[in-house]
Amino acid sequence: MLFLSINTKKFAVLPRLFRNIVSKLKIFYMMVCTHFISMKKKDILDFIGKTGFIIPILVTVFFTFFMVQLVLFSFNKEELKLPLPSGEGIFAIIANISLFISIAIVAIALIYLSKKVQRSENAHNIFIIIYLIVGTILVLLFGKQFFNVPANTMPLIYVFFGSLAYLGFYSIYLIVMDILPERLKNFIFIIYSSIIGIYLGISLPATSTIAIILALSFVDLFWVYYKLRNHETNEPLEKFMVIVKYPNIMWGIGLGDLTCYALLVTCSFMNFGVINSLVSIILILAGSVFSMREAEKHNYFPGLPLSTGLGLIPIFLGSVMAIS
Repeated sequence: MLFLSINTKKFAVLPRLFRNIVSKLKIFYMMVCTHFISMKKKDILDFIGKTGFIIPILVTVFFTFFMVQLVLFSFNKEELKLPLPSGEGIFAIIANISLFISIAIVAIALIYLSKKVQRSENAHNIFIIIYLIVGTILVLLFGKQFFNVPANTMPLIYVFFGSLAYLGFYSIYLIVMDILPERLKNFIFIIYSSIIGIYLGISLPATSTIAIILALSFVDLFWVYYKLRNHETNEPLEKFMVIVKYPNIMWGIGLGDLTCYALLVTCSFMNFGVINSLVSIILILAGSVFSMREAEKHNYFPGLPLSTGLGLIPIFLGSVMAIS
């Protein structure tokens, strides 16, 4: 066990205000240390279980933040754009909203229809395989951009993206054999959600991003309300979630939620800069904490409305300031 002792006598030459601050920090530090030392093993496990949900979200947003910097400093972002309507006009916004709402509705309908099919397990696996194929292709295209960077001195990047692509194809094989480990599934889902979110954030203008996330948040809210009203469980959806398990609790975070978080961070960074993006990340995490607290009370809670609503504030303000 490591312990830190602070001797305030060393600060005698410093101004009184600063010495008072150091003294109060010492008292606070000692209280925190005493609290954690006095905690029982069960209390520690409860604390970890109630806060561990944030790990997949943290990894997603900060991995996205790091990769977007590579895009800005190393790539021509035009080469990474997907064939989506990219204008700022009302037609492009409506087209993008219609596309993503249609995808969400079709996915929800297929998931629920698969519950009525005798071999619903196979139907779920097919959806995940399609997701992994799309994600692996995007990972390969993302890594390919490094070959276009002159005098590249980052050979580990090739190894990183090659390993991700290999894990994607290997995961497909493990799904077919029905032996995909939970940890590998979580890792692939987090990274692939980030990559897909980055592509969407690069391809979509800020106005379309705001409109799409608001629309998807409404769909998420309606869907969870429907599930609560009909007393349905999340069991059919666990295959499409990043599952975080602890001895006393289990958290599930949807692929769509992680992808939207990555989309928000990318849009904020690409359009309004580092500070704006960091503020979005902090607000997303704050909204996620509240959402998970509510999920603890009701078994599940919509992951998009609050987290993305807060995360959109810097983007919305940046868009207003750009127009004015």
